[in-house]
Amino acid sequence: MTAPTAAASHRTARAPGALPLLGHAPALVRDPLPFLRSLAGQGDLVELRLGPKRAVLVCSPELFHQVLTDTRHFDKGGPLFDKLRPFLGDGLGSTPHDVHRRQRRQLQPAFRPEAFTRYLAVMREEVLAASAGWRDGAVIEVEQHAYPLIARIITRTMFSADGSSAAVAAIAAAYPDFHQGIGRQMRSPFRLLDRLPTRANRRFRRACRVVGQVVDGAIDARRRGRDTGTERDLLTLMAGEGLTDREMHDQVVTMLTGGIGTSASALGWALHFLSRDEVLADAVAREARAVLPPDTSGRTDRDDGSRPPAALPPLTLADVNRLDLARRVVAETLRYYPSAWFYSRTVTAPVELAGEHLRPGTPVLLSPYLVHHRPDLYPEPELFDVDRWLPERHAGLPRQAYVPFGTGSRKCIGDVYALTEITLAVAVIASRWRLEPPPGPVPRHLVEPRPWTVIHPAPLRLRLHSRA
Repeated sequence: MTAPTAAASHRTARAPGALPLLGHAPALVRDPLPFLRSLAGQGDLVELRLGPKRAVLVCSPELFHQVLTDTRHFDKGGPLFDKLRPFLGDGLGSTPHDVHRRQRRQLQPAFRPEAFTRYLAVMREEVLAASAGWRDGAVIEVEQHAYPLIARIITRTMFSADGSSAAVAAIAAAYPDFHQGIGRQMRSPFRLLDRLPTRANRRFRRACRVVGQVVDGAIDARRRGRDTGTERDLLTLMAGEGLTDREMHDQVVTMLTGGIGTSASALGWALHFLSRDEVLADAVAREARAVLPPDTSGRTDRDDGSRPPAALPPLTLADVNRLDLARRVVAETLRYYPSAWFYSRTVTAPVELAGEHLRPGTPVLLSPYLVHHRPDLYPEPELFDVDRWLPERHAGLPRQAYVPFGTGSRKCIGDVYALTEITLAVAVIASRWRLEPPPGPVPRHLVEPRPWTVIHPAPLRLRLHSRA
């Protein structure tokens, strides 16, 4: 057993309201965000019951950091990851620590700054193409645009595909059903329900087949030399590291699963918050027009009319890094609604945490959402305030208090990629379009968060006004 943590400085508690046999599982499934917020004041480590099984919820940023960095006693596992494993296989997001360390070394070069030159060109092209198809005065459902946009960006940067690739279009079309199906499977209390031939389950299985076929087809093409991947995309990198086809498949599906839904939901929430603050949105638009290279052509070349401008001037990572206000919008969005809002670890060896003795197999639950909404860390946590991220205001914030991408050796490998992608999308869209809620009373349920695998802003409908 490890040496005890400083138990005297941490409060422990048992969560109230456990139901016979079910424990706290109904509260976590039915209305998880208010339930999690209510537990932040109970203690730093709160005991829950998931059915008859004991679990502990980490509410302190210090303990959060300890669990995610102590790989000798805490590893991937628990009820959420057990349900993800059949879909992710042995990808980076689901393997135990010893395998994860090797995989991360193999994949890290794809996320180094020098790789971003090509990524940035794809990101900008796809954001411009998506927003070029919008009409002044139209009302859009944001996630119907955010999911295909992010899916196209990630698929293209992984496969070195051009914008007209059938693989890109297939992933973009199938991903919403794929992502929603995984969410249902994770939340379903009975595996039998997952096997019933319901319409939703059939759509999910069809999406799984499409994703699998596209990924395996891209791997096969690369192996046979039909696609040389000269631009050093993710597939090229993995092939060069000697990964088997199965290993490559699992890594690519993991990147798609972990990268599309998280970034699409964050982009949707960022646009929602901008739509509620016209002054902030106008400031983001002015910054984007001052910082980003101007478009040099409005010419288009796609069949659906949402075609990208041609002959754009170069865009650099330094340009994106100068988008300070857009970056703060994204930072506050990920504080308010972190995409990876709830996950788990499992105890792998006897350990003491905050004075509590935890046995192997004990689930440890972690919620960045809970930590990000502690009023002692973030005054008025329900207020969306981008100025929290001005240097003079966040300088005193404990580093462990902001964890939208996790921390430690398992911190999201694509954190810089995701921040760049979302910040650029927010800036480009805000520079071209002003978004506002549709006229008339907006029913509360239209803007309520829906926490599944990510916290969805769905259905979120916004009216478009051109800034041209």
